[in-house]
Amino acid sequence: MIFRFVVKELRWLARIPVLPQLFDAGLMITTMLFNRPRLRAMEMFENAVCCKYAIQKRPHRFGGVGFFIGTTEIGHLHGNGLLDLFVGKSFRTEQVRQGHALLHHVFPDSGWISFWLRTPADIAQALELFEIASKYRTSGQLISRIR
Repeated sequence: MIFRFVVKELRWLARIPVLPQLFDAGLMITTMLFNRPRLRAMEMFENAVCCKYAIQKRPHRFGGVGFFIGTTEIGHLHGNGLLDLFVGKSFRTEQVRQGHALLHHVFPDSGWISFWLRTPADIAQALELFEIASKYRTSGQLISRIR
């Protein structure tokens, strides 16, 4: 898969201004053309999150759309349907062990998790994970802020 190769082997490219956004735009175009159920799931997830939470959507520094409360990032959604959320290490370990999420695709030893939005059937689980991430990031347990 090209996404995995680029993220693992060409990670240094993320330091080049605008390149991550261009790469993610390519992922989004590919999703739009070849995977309509995934695109629909991504749209439904974004709409649900924005309706339920006081979230600000902004372009993410590594491409895709970021979900923020003030300056605190709750997570971000890549153009291929990969949702990354910060839930802390203990919750990450539990969710990965139960098979509800994956280790983060770049930082597996961090408090980040990844979750694939493939179809609208995945939205309920994604929203549950987002709820945990939102509570974790806004409850004062956060030590450093992601910008």
